Amino acid sequence: MIGRRKTLTLTPTRRDVLHLGAGAAALIAMPSIVRAETPYKKSLRMQSLNSGEKLDIIFWTDQGYEPEALKRMTWFMRDLRTGEVHDVHPGLLDLLWEIDSHTRSKNPIYTMSGYRSPKTNDWLNRRGHGVDPGSFHMRGMAIDVTQNFADTEEFYRVAKKLGKGGAGYYPTKTPYVHIDIGPLDNWVYPGMPRPDRDEEYDLLQAVAEKKEA
Repeated sequence: MIGRRKTLTLTPTRRDVLHLGAGAAALIAMPSIVRAETPYKKSLRMQSLNSGEKLDIIFWTDQGYEPEALKRMTWFMRDLRTGEVHDVHPGLLDLLWEIDSHTRSKNPIYTMSGYRSPKTNDWLNRRGHGVDPGSFHMRGMAIDVTQNFADTEEFYRVAKKLGKGGAGYYPTKTPYVHIDIGPLDNWVYPGMPRPDRDEEYDLLQAVAEKKEA
């Protein structure tokens, strides 16, 4: 665990988090099994299936986001193929925490892909891995995970019910769930996310900036 933060340097602006509500449905009834912690803190327990690294952090308290925790998460979610790092959007952590709070599994969130550099994204796309050319992985706004090995679809179902971004289920040889905080969408592979969601997001951000000006 980490100590309490001293400054609030990484708190997202209103503009940064507007996309979370863009096109998102209101929260509907969720399963009765809830493990949400007391409101003054949010924590995540994660393990990378590729590097074996583990992370158990409090990333938010009633004082705001914990800068050191965000830095550790940024490193944890680096592109393991190239070693490149990119800031992880705090909204993605909020969404992961909320989904985790409504799943039955007590396992950590097992990660398969966090930040993905444009080079890696293009490499995967050219090899026919069903990768979105405008993937939110390249923005630090998406992650591929699994958790409940007895019900690999559970994480997807909860994310879909929350309706706060993109959720995709990939029932492949090693099943996993894609989560992002772009415009609302859901799919099951071999289905794909709605085309040009990245452009839709940029347009929404431009509109938000214009309103704030």
